[in-house]
Amino acid sequence: MLNLLINTAGVYVLVLFRVAGMMIFAPLLGSSRIPKRVRVIVALVLAAALAPSVAPPAQLPQDAWQMTLAIGGEILFGLAMGFILSMIFVAAQWAGEIIGQQMGLNLGETFDPQYGARTSAVGDIYYFLTLMIFLAVDGDRATLRGLHDSFGPLPLLSVGINRPILDMIIGLFGAATHLAMQLAAPILVTMIIVDLVLGFVGKTVPQLNVMTAGIALRSLVGMVVLIVGLSLTSAVIRDSLFDSMKLLYSGYTTP
Repeated sequence: MLNLLINTAGVYVLVLFRVAGMMIFAPLLGSSRIPKRVRVIVALVLAAALAPSVAPPAQLPQDAWQMTLAIGGEILFGLAMGFILSMIFVAAQWAGEIIGQQMGLNLGETFDPQYGARTSAVGDIYYFLTLMIFLAVDGDRATLRGLHDSFGPLPLLSVGINRPILDMIIGLFGAATHLAMQLAAPILVTMIIVDLVLGFVGKTVPQLNVMTAGIALRSLVGMVVLIVGLSLTSAVIRDSLFDSMKLLYSGYTTP
């Protein structure tokens, strides 16, 4: 009876650290806007729900060093899973930063505790748009389902991250950069056209203060493009989220 309790507690601890590692970067659950106590309670509850269905390892760690190594491996798995999901959110917020800079709206930047950096209002708009789409397509359920299914091909005590997962993470950097440029492309092209028009006007009417007029014109035109772009880029963000979740599910649930 005592051995059963020890094995159950050991499995629960390992599952808990994989869940906790994922929640550091995972969308919504990993947000620092959620109080730490709430996140700890959610991690404890999720681990309690997952632990009974997880196959225990043949032998649990026998000393503190082996347990530390095992916990470190589970944290790495969880961090990688959360990081993969968060890349789309980082790309969307990056696109918003670029757009806000081009429109001249980044003067009102505020400190964002989630990423430890300054973010603009446009960046927050794109972040929350991505979060709404993520919840609308049941991304939270898919994340939990992928976490549960990952214990099959990646059982407990599988210390370390293999080469395919590293290649997947590296490939996501390029995909996130491409998505950010894709979302910010309309405003970038528009601002180039606005600069060309202002240049021609400045040469034609030298008396006009192009710098002063340019700030208002860039903000006005950029706002119109931003409103239109938000409705058009929702499908792009949705497809990127689907691709990211499929990539995560196939990478972590396929032997």
